[in-house]
Amino acid sequence: MEQILGVAIGIVLICLLLSIIASHVREVMAAFTARRAVVLEGAIRKMVGDPTIFEKFASHPLIETISFEPAKFFGITLSRVSKPRPTYIASPLFSRVLLVSLAEIHNLSSIDVPAIVASLPADSALRQKLSAIILGIEHDAAACRSAVEQWYDGTMDRVNGLYKRHTQIWLLLLGMILAVAFNANLFTITQRLWTSKDARDAVTATAQMYGCKGDEQPCALPSYETARNDIQRSLGEELPLGYDWKYVKAYWRAAANPEHQRAVAVVGHWGFNLLGWMLTAIAVSLGAPFWFDMLNKLINLRLAGQKPEKAQPMQATSVSAVVATPAAAIVVQTPDQTPPAN
Repeated sequence: MEQILGVAIGIVLICLLLSIIASHVREVMAAFTARRAVVLEGAIRKMVGDPTIFEKFASHPLIETISFEPAKFFGITLSRVSKPRPTYIASPLFSRVLLVSLAEIHNLSSIDVPAIVASLPADSALRQKLSAIILGIEHDAAACRSAVEQWYDGTMDRVNGLYKRHTQIWLLLLGMILAVAFNANLFTITQRLWTSKDARDAVTATAQMYGCKGDEQPCALPSYETARNDIQRSLGEELPLGYDWKYVKAYWRAAANPEHQRAVAVVGHWGFNLLGWMLTAIAVSLGAPFWFDMLNKLINLRLAGQKPEKAQPMQATSVSAVVATPAAAIVVQTPDQTPPAN
């Protein structure tokens, strides 16, 4: 059982560390391309359905205060967003700014939702949407604003799902790149962990540093630097990660000579590597939080299964021997004293 747990902990640890690196790279890419801002802008544009209304909404001071320019790469912007845009808008802020913007466009003195809906053109897509949202609650201003906020929240839930799927695709691609770069083949890693106790001890010792103690310390994912250093230093020596460049050069020299290579052996060799790398990439695409939770569960299971240490027998000392001696048998005599006379 301990051997199986050691193998499982090692596999999960490798997947966790690679997932952290892939997630960090993905976050950097998202920062330079302002992916979240692009997705949010596209969703709001579809919700309002009118470029004029959207520009009025986006230029509102409350929205401009939470809008930022995307990161630049050597002074070059890689984002499709032409202006500073927010990456997140709370639903109460969205409803208030939208209603205020519509009231200003149509010169209305109040932000009463039914009045704003009535002022919109009859063929307006936004009017049809808002009319359906407030149907039956037109006489309750608070309920109307709450309905608009719920509409926004529901839309953001679908947008977040789309963004997560897009991120998972990128994690799959980055996982494949990392698997090839680190030569992280789950087949060879599993084989080494199963046959080598030293490898299992090394990954278990490293995994215990990521253990979440609940109330004792915050359950936070390790940093990118920690994950990279652990792969390169702590695990690189015990697990089959990386490449033996002498072997690589010898392999390609032999591969250049058809007489020394069989087609079946070549296909089997590369098929084995590609399948192992692909499994690693799929595991990385599951995300670092998934593997972090799995690692903590396995660590807790392993610690719960350890046998308590046996009590060590106490060695007898002169003091204990004296204590064990009957009091009547103890006679204390010093050189300066003589026994009392009977």
